[in-house]
Amino acid sequence: MPRQDTPTTPFEAERTGGSGLGWDAIIVAGGRARRLGGIDKTALVWRGRSLLDGVLAATTGARRTCVVGSDAVFPADVLRAVEQPRWGGPAAAMVAGLEALARDSGGTGSEGTGSAGTGSAGTGSAGTGSAGTGSTDTGFAEWIVVLAGDLVHADDAVPYLLAELDRLLTAPQTDAAQTDAVAHRAIDGLISVDTGGRRQPLLAVYRRAALTSSALQRRADNLSVMGLIDPLDLVELGLPDALADDVDTPADAARLGIVLPNTG
Repeated sequence: MPRQDTPTTPFEAERTGGSGLGWDAIIVAGGRARRLGGIDKTALVWRGRSLLDGVLAATTGARRTCVVGSDAVFPADVLRAVEQPRWGGPAAAMVAGLEALARDSGGTGSEGTGSAGTGSAGTGSAGTGSAGTGSTDTGFAEWIVVLAGDLVHADDAVPYLLAELDRLLTAPQTDAAQTDAVAHRAIDGLISVDTGGRRQPLLAVYRRAALTSSALQRRADNLSVMGLIDPLDLVELGLPDALADDVDTPADAARLGIVLPNTG
């Protein structure tokens, strides 16, 4: 059974961006948005900026950010990638993001994901790495924050996730609230869970080596996101539904006050 962590409310968590954590970000911004008439939903405007711009703003504490599957214009220091095959789904997008981050870091060996089906960032294998809160010995950020490009409250959700991961990794073993403290230090990440008990793999933070290792063992062109993360030892973090808000349907847009373009 997955381990669960239920801290205080997210707005009581210190918004530090994850003190002591070295992290990169992958934003999954592709997808056909069929229920919205095939529009680019990451371009929808909420409170004066596009959803994608809001998610990008939430990654300002990252060492590097890669946006996968978007044709939008964004800052030059943001990496760009396209999932293979195009429209291949969020798992393929996560693999493409891992590869782009590895290339940008000069990685050609164990941190690449070449055997996962896209073949552009390395051919070696990856282990699960050691527990810790900083970067790996190779200079790669140890943690990867993965976000959907249409999240509405990413600026609140990301600091919350990172602060909770930092707390789990650094809590004293004598802490009464950490009965599994040693095991928590070996976790592969933290995944948000909505009030209905559904895992949100595009609102999560993963240990880079563990996610890469899983990708190396599977082909990205025929892979579900749950299949990609299933081997990982993830702690589930309950979130209020508001922090996981995204825009999948016209009803979602109406509830959030987002105006949809006329696709007729």
